[in-house]
Amino acid sequence: MSIFCVPKLDVNYSLVSEYPLAALFLVNPAADGSCPLQAENTKGEGMFLLDFFKTGPDKPILSDENEIRRLYERKRRTVFFGLVFGYSFFYVCRLTLSVAKKSIVDEGVLDPEQLGKIGFAFFIAYAFGKLINGFLADRSHIGRFMSTGLLVSAVLLVLFGFTNAFLVFVLLWGVSGWFQAMGSAPSGASISQWFSNKERGTRYSIWSSAHPIGEGISMVVTATIISYLSWRWGFWIAGTVSILVALVLYKLLADRPRAYGLPTIADYKNDHTVESAKEDQDVNKAQFEVIKNPYVWILGLSCTTVYIARYGISSWGPMFLQEAKDYTLITAGLVLGWSKIFELSGAISSGFVSDYFFHARRNVVTLLYGLIMISGLLLLYTSPSTRLADLDLSAKAVFKEGPVEDSLRQLFQDKQIILPAQSTVEVYKQGEEKTTVWLVKNDRRYLFWTGYAVEETPDALKVTAKVRFAHLVGIALFGFGLGGTLVFVGGLIAIDICSKRASGAAMGLVGMFSYLGAAVQDWISGILIKAGEITVDGHAIHDFDNAFLFWIGAAVASMVFACLLWNVKAKD
Repeated sequence: MSIFCVPKLDVNYSLVSEYPLAALFLVNPAADGSCPLQAENTKGEGMFLLDFFKTGPDKPILSDENEIRRLYERKRRTVFFGLVFGYSFFYVCRLTLSVAKKSIVDEGVLDPEQLGKIGFAFFIAYAFGKLINGFLADRSHIGRFMSTGLLVSAVLLVLFGFTNAFLVFVLLWGVSGWFQAMGSAPSGASISQWFSNKERGTRYSIWSSAHPIGEGISMVVTATIISYLSWRWGFWIAGTVSILVALVLYKLLADRPRAYGLPTIADYKNDHTVESAKEDQDVNKAQFEVIKNPYVWILGLSCTTVYIARYGISSWGPMFLQEAKDYTLITAGLVLGWSKIFELSGAISSGFVSDYFFHARRNVVTLLYGLIMISGLLLLYTSPSTRLADLDLSAKAVFKEGPVEDSLRQLFQDKQIILPAQSTVEVYKQGEEKTTVWLVKNDRRYLFWTGYAVEETPDALKVTAKVRFAHLVGIALFGFGLGGTLVFVGGLIAIDICSKRASGAAMGLVGMFSYLGAAVQDWISGILIKAGEITVDGHAIHDFDNAFLFWIGAAVASMVFACLLWNVKAKD
């Protein structure tokens, strides 16, 4: 197993400088020059799995330029599609718990503080998983490495739906965090291997659309499944679909270009920056340069804080909208799904804007998108709830499916709510308790931002506007700004300022900081939300004010750190 065998080195600095972090996985050769691990491997024992994941050796560059172009372009198409499509389902696996939180709390399975601890276990495992897996990604066959991570994550998601035990939740979600960390850094490494400097911003921003695509699927589709069936079915169905996607991903992704006899992407596109990094072509030296780069650490701090804001909304957003803004689960999912459309457009537009209008400089665009993100959070926090009125429980008799009857129209008019002439009523049951929700639509078309929802509670019928326009604008601004901000501070700047031979390490180190922030967020948010809990008629109600202010403060801090990177230069 030659990838793990290195020349004998003096212990201490020389080992660290030549083989940073990855030295944890390396061994010295035997006295005769053979590798102990390889010796075991020849007997068919132990190391086949590690051989399976390692990147192939550099092959002589093909002599036929037409063949190089044909193979390069075909690989670039399949790899890029696989990265976007596959990584979106890492987020389907990750966000299922966020959508299910209120249902789990309402059933008494877990409370918010326990959910915060479960999220903390996930994000701690994810943070250090991103660091280690980022360094390993530079040495791995990305297709095999990344598809395995999704496969194991999906299996664990299915298992999650079978338990009620808090400690089992913590164990499964923590282990899932490690395997989900096999997605982001390998994706960044693959993009840096197959796409050059001048096109990388656009490609990376399009790849970043996998975040809102996956989150949107969770917020809309998984929320609907949970509303009509139960939170357990949400895990089972999302996990099963993700298993199938992992098998497709294995076929789509690829190893490095040099492993196929292709030139590096900088040579293929003749796209070399002024500040070349040829001296860093050795992966070990290049990775150590990542660790020594102070800008990477500053970028990490910016990521820590932006991920507090990001996962504040992603992890607690459905519950926040249901309790603080009085949405139903399905409508909360639709509102958050709406935000993912704008996050997608923010991610895609940011790379294009920085590449074509600012010549691949990221500073001004990062600040612009960050300010948009902060303004969206402020608007969402300060805008009022959707709750309009309460009706007596005896009014249930006038809610009949079909066109709105005069008795119901008069009941709404008494509450200063005027219903259009063509309003209709639809009835459905939500959750395992099958509580009744009536949807009063303003027209015959289904538009989620129009009409009213009437939800049966123990003491009254709660009448809410389906959505408030201010909420839609706030969540749209937040999503758009977040999409662009994540492109830059979440990875693209790290790839730009480090050797492309160590892109996985750069993504891994920044990713570790990101998800340490997410872990701290889940723990602290859970404590803050639990501290604001009161019981009304036997039901727990939570005050989100302190948690939301925590998220806003983190978003502001992220931009302060990002501005410290204003004059940083890119490398090949």
